[in-house]
Amino acid sequence: MGSKAFSVSEHFILELFPVGSSFSYKGNVFVVDKSGKPTCDKGEPKTDIYIRAYDSNGNKKEFKISYKQDNADFLENKTNAERAEQIFGENWSEIISEATKEIEDSFYHRPTIYKKASGKTEEGCITLGWKYELLNKKSGDLSAEVLLTDEQTIDVYAGTHLDQKKKHAKVGNEIIYDSGVANFLLFKNVDNLHSAQDVIDNIVPIEEYVRNEQPKIYFACKALNYRTKRVDENGNLDPKYDGNRPLSVYIEWSKKDDVLHADFVFDRPLENGGDYAFDQLWKALHEMGITTTDDIDENNVDDSVNILK
Repeated sequence: MGSKAFSVSEHFILELFPVGSSFSYKGNVFVVDKSGKPTCDKGEPKTDIYIRAYDSNGNKKEFKISYKQDNADFLENKTNAERAEQIFGENWSEIISEATKEIEDSFYHRPTIYKKASGKTEEGCITLGWKYELLNKKSGDLSAEVLLTDEQTIDVYAGTHLDQKKKHAKVGNEIIYDSGVANFLLFKNVDNLHSAQDVIDNIVPIEEYVRNEQPKIYFACKALNYRTKRVDENGNLDPKYDGNRPLSVYIEWSKKDDVLHADFVFDRPLENGGDYAFDQLWKALHEMGITTTDDIDENNVDDSVNILK
């Protein structure tokens, strides 16, 4: 489901919890005092749906729900060095580097220059490197299981160690302490949710889910490509890549012995991003007079470059 459709689903669920509405949880009736989607200035909290409610004795309960459709797979899809350290600890760099090196042959066997389209990769792409994502299922040949402790897995789902602005997110106009740290999971498509009680009956505490289900978590490396043949709305050549995303593995492109050369860098995960990798590529392409992949063939690359043609 696309991000727009996902946002609509979140909005639908929140509309089931207007202020003053009530529901039952563990035998107690709660009345909603506040509900909304936590937000922060940069990035996103783990909580998708925030509900603050009180029982008849005035006891407050926060339902901070991370919402996943039945077919959801992404858990962390914009992982940077800061977040990696929060999840894996101080040895995060070695953990990621060792994992990608375990499957390094898969990187070397993939095309890095696409003279024709393949799957979701359009014609004219040159790979800059690979982003690092965490998922609840294996995804392609650049993916493998990550061995985590229960506490680390809880953090992936809950965001226990998010940075302060994401932890203490804003709900409406109010900054609420820890509102961005989720404590419940909801695995249900909105077609099967018709009331607030339906939602509450289907939420699962994150710690309980992790300790009982022992969910597996996988990393996946997704390509960041420079699209040399992209055109703008007027049909003019407008090559681009999708921003300065941190890269778990990147390619150090260069002109070497008058041909295009690719060095794969595995030991500096998430230190450099798309901008750095692109600068190296652009310098090499400029020196060789290359504009698009149409200008590339087996005569101006070496054996380090894998061309799909």
